[in-house]
Amino acid sequence: MNLFTGFYNRSFSNSIVKIPRFLKNNKIEASGYFLLIIFAGIMRFWDLGSRALHHDESLHAYFSWQLFAGNGYIHNPMMHGPLQFELNAALFYIFGVTDFTARSIYAAFGILLILCPLLLREKLGKLGCFIAAVLLAFSPAMLYFSRFARNDILMAVWTFALIAFLWRYLDSGKNKYLYGAAISLALSFSSKESTYFTVAIISIYLVLVLIHRNIYLIYKQNNIYGMTILNAFLRVNAILYQKLCKFRLFQNVSREATFLIVLWTTSLPLWAGFISIFQIAGSNLVLASEIGPNIGSPSGGGLVIAGILIAVCFLAGSIIGLRWNWKVWLKCALLFYIPWILFHTTFFDNINGIGSGLWQSLGYWIAQQGESRGNQPSYYYLLITLLYEFLPLSVSLAAVIYYFKKKEAFAKFLIFWCMATFLMYTIASEKMPWLLVHITLPMIVLSGKLLGDYLKNETILKWINLKNGLLILLTLSFIFFLWRLAFFGLDGNPGDLWMLALLIFGAILVLFGFGYLARVNPYKHCLKIVSVTLILILFGLTIRSGFIVTYKNGDTPVEMLVYTQTSPDVPQLAKLISTIGLKTGNTPTVDVDSTSGFQWPWAWYLRDIALAGYPQYGQHLPSSMLEQQVLIIHSQNKLAIQEPVKEKYGEGQRFRHRWWFPEHTYRDLSLKKIVISIFDRAAWIRAKDYFLYRDLDHKLSSEDAYVYFDDFEMRKFSLLELE
Repeated sequence: MNLFTGFYNRSFSNSIVKIPRFLKNNKIEASGYFLLIIFAGIMRFWDLGSRALHHDESLHAYFSWQLFAGNGYIHNPMMHGPLQFELNAALFYIFGVTDFTARSIYAAFGILLILCPLLLREKLGKLGCFIAAVLLAFSPAMLYFSRFARNDILMAVWTFALIAFLWRYLDSGKNKYLYGAAISLALSFSSKESTYFTVAIISIYLVLVLIHRNIYLIYKQNNIYGMTILNAFLRVNAILYQKLCKFRLFQNVSREATFLIVLWTTSLPLWAGFISIFQIAGSNLVLASEIGPNIGSPSGGGLVIAGILIAVCFLAGSIIGLRWNWKVWLKCALLFYIPWILFHTTFFDNINGIGSGLWQSLGYWIAQQGESRGNQPSYYYLLITLLYEFLPLSVSLAAVIYYFKKKEAFAKFLIFWCMATFLMYTIASEKMPWLLVHITLPMIVLSGKLLGDYLKNETILKWINLKNGLLILLTLSFIFFLWRLAFFGLDGNPGDLWMLALLIFGAILVLFGFGYLARVNPYKHCLKIVSVTLILILFGLTIRSGFIVTYKNGDTPVEMLVYTQTSPDVPQLAKLISTIGLKTGNTPTVDVDSTSGFQWPWAWYLRDIALAGYPQYGQHLPSSMLEQQVLIIHSQNKLAIQEPVKEKYGEGQRFRHRWWFPEHTYRDLSLKKIVISIFDRAAWIRAKDYFLYRDLDHKLSSEDAYVYFDDFEMRKFSLLELE
């Protein structure tokens, strides 16, 4: 206990003291955050339970409910880490089991994420920190998936915390940030396997920093210039060997190397399963099973190899860590393994969770890489980023130029974080819209950093003058004229030549206005006014896009963020089934055809309102079929049951079970087609109509079912119209 008591008391008391001090010294800033959190809370919790639960959401909610009901939880990498289930179960215990509470923990983390920039306030600056928080609050991806029962928003918080502790440690060298990093790493690994990406990105960056620094020092401290290539090569290798010997003895270990030691020595056993990537197809040595109920698990001789590798990794990590600094490392290891073991074993209720967490977590997703879930094209993330996160993408691209010649390590890291994250998720075979959260996060932080630095010496009073007002007006006018010219004559009317001439004249006049103001004002100041005006326009479009996808089209897949979504028909039908029990006084009996995974989300919706069975219909019909009050049958099996059920249940009514975006509209994009569309003004109209209004020229795709009631009166209801 002595290892932690002093650290905990000092850190906790210091944090408590700093909060009122911050509030007192930064009243305006604190008020801004307070109002932002209020708005963000309303946006994330308002009408939270109304949207139909997605297939994945229903899995997470159902197994959380099972844990709450006392049936335990067995870690399954298919549903990622166990932490979300345990948090949901705790929430169910406090607030009850509803669709609202099934999403509440994610909404709460969405709010917590908005406060995360404060961890990097010194790096981002006051303004940059607040801008990052605002962008996190209104980001379409962050907003939508803060109201979605998946753990990606949890991962955003843990990732931000890990990055913040990294930079706080690099700046101060205080061990408390290593302890914070160890806890963040444990929570991240307990949430989702994308933590491996996070660790890889941080590690690559730190290794590159160390390489660059050491090569520079070798060149600077040793007169290599003028040597032959062979002598220079031998000299460099000799110096590197000396440095390696010093590192092996842990002499003068840099902060970057220290963070790498903590990062890898604590988590090294969790990387043992990476060797399954070398598994030979068809071999009897199974390191990560690709079929069966335990995908990703070793078997036979593979089980022995897995055990040996995990033990070797744990031993190697422990030896390195203890030799480096046994007191600090032991604290880090305990802070990592205690929560990790508690969560993976569901507080010692599932001891096998240690094994599945150490090997199967990584093994499962390595085995699944060949499946290419989502089956999306390589440009998928670029497409949805342009569609939803165009603001942080635009600012991040500008940041690459702005910081190109500046010697600011943190800004360079943010650029690396953005690029590495985008590249890693693009290379990974599974591509899903909720992974946009991971890609957007570093872009938002970088955007906050750039805008904070770009505007740090500006005040509102400095901007309120006639010349600035004219620049803003000219910018808006130029956008208006360009917009009208771009779509002139495409509204079905041939267009008036006088109107065309007027638009061209107006655009030219605006350009002359820019030229005049640029002569009487500093060029950089004019550029700043125009840039901020454009950013505010993009921010307005961002808010609009976020509100439309979240509140208008939340379960309607005219949005690319809405992926294979449960139809609104399903919760409506579930409510109707619940009235049978109220009408008869008995719990209704329901059969749900499990073809194509149709038991989800019904297992969640019918959990306590019906006695539900989930047989698979088809050529062989269940013997108990005609004993049920309600039948929900996959549309492909309608012919098989049509005659047997017609007399008792009638014809049945078709409804959408799940539906999805018409993906064929973007899957076959090519450079040639993009170039052609640039010169096709009709394509401009289609792009504009979809970007602004989500108008589609194609019907939504769906997988349907039929519902049959034995009660004639229950058949008189209406669902969504099938076109």
